[in-house]
Amino acid sequence: MANDYNEIAHRNFEEMKTPFINFLRKNFKIDYDDIMDIYVNVWIDMRNNIRNGKTENVRSWRSYIFNLGWKQAYKFATRKMDIPSFDDEKFNAEEFENEYNKQKEAEKSIYNDPELKAVLASELSYIPNPCNQILQMYYYDDRSMREIADSFNYSNSRSANVVRNRCLEKIRIRILNAVRRLGILDKS
Repeated sequence: MANDYNEIAHRNFEEMKTPFINFLRKNFKIDYDDIMDIYVNVWIDMRNNIRNGKTENVRSWRSYIFNLGWKQAYKFATRKMDIPSFDDEKFNAEEFENEYNKQKEAEKSIYNDPELKAVLASELSYIPNPCNQILQMYYYDDRSMREIADSFNYSNSRSANVVRNRCLEKIRIRILNAVRRLGILDKS
């Protein structure tokens, strides 16, 4: 398997973010901002491991990244005294990969649901400011986080990125609640 960090990051960074967040939220009591910090740290660790030749035996980058995330989340939770039951041997990459693939297939089946698309369009049309403006600037106007931070007088681009991520999380929860209320998705 190729060990080109830039290629791996380009292909997988955004795609793995949501499953990674959900994976750690399911297994640890860690808030969103801390999970995002862990996610970035995992990618930094992976880059360093690639540079130091420690990844020759990696078969699945997804499993590798989630395993690094599990270990960092455990360390973080231990520091916060919020320790889940954990045994490093319990992380089964093959089992994780199978579960991930099942979830991906289930997601694909609901993407084409016209009722779900209508709910999504309705909920997205009511995004309050500043979320609406930030998302518009970032996704439609292709503005950088630095430009957005300057527009809203945030101290730096990281602050603007944190606000953007919180906006996305609020929208995700809002849409999820709407489709559950309509019975499109089960309550689990």
